[in-house]
Amino acid sequence: MDLSTFNSPLIMGIINLTPDSFFDGGKYADSQNLIKEKFNQADIIDIGCESSRPGADPLSAEHEIQRLDQYLDFLNTFQQPLSIDTYKPEVAVYALENGFEMINDIQGGGNGHMFEVAEEFGCPIVIMHMAGSPKTMQESPLYSDVVDEIITYFDKQIALATIIGVEESQIILDPGIGFGKRLEDNFNILKNIPEFKKLGFPILVGLSRKSFLSINGDTPDERLAATLTASAYALQKGADILRVHDIADTSKLITTHQNLTASEIQFSKS
Repeated sequence: MDLSTFNSPLIMGIINLTPDSFFDGGKYADSQNLIKEKFNQADIIDIGCESSRPGADPLSAEHEIQRLDQYLDFLNTFQQPLSIDTYKPEVAVYALENGFEMINDIQGGGNGHMFEVAEEFGCPIVIMHMAGSPKTMQESPLYSDVVDEIITYFDKQIALATIIGVEESQIILDPGIGFGKRLEDNFNILKNIPEFKKLGFPILVGLSRKSFLSINGDTPDERLAATLTASAYALQKGADILRVHDIADTSKLITTHQNLTASEIQFSKS
């Protein structure tokens, strides 16, 4: 998978093969519920077999692979590149050996073993920032400067990846909205996407239906409008990839954003 062949911004469509994800847990317990047409406008399909919602218990690599294995034949009928959402190198290897083309690692490459996998397969890898683990990450997270601390983390992980042999062209950065972040941290991350862009890598933003978008205690099912608004803001700030549940609506958002931007340019020249 060559990222340079894609035109930004990209839509990464989410498929959680989990019973306990915060929004779509259990939705795809049967592959018949995976209606391919819903994903037609996605550029990448991101497959997760372990929930990373706040408070989630970890899953063994063996169990994660078993979940994935049940869906492989169906998933490999998608035309889009498949991304494996995992922090376990053995799960990533299994996925990459069975038709997947990308790694999305919430632990950002960890101690380097995931980078070794990315180097071996020559595939893109998303380096995400997370404070702690899904089980503990929302237990009083605290930053003196969330943007500076994430950038420092990215610098360290990028250096490790390149030492191991990962090409810079394989690297995507995700500041990890909602992963060990306070409300104000999430807003600061969105506002400072241009600072992350200065690192020179594509920026992925995953904010779809997350709790920081809640208004008056609404549920994830009720956060589409807030998600689209925040996504438009992320695009305006320079996000390259939007990781979303609502693909058709996000596609319309991107098209409208591009049309408005093109109109601005046209009028400024006239």
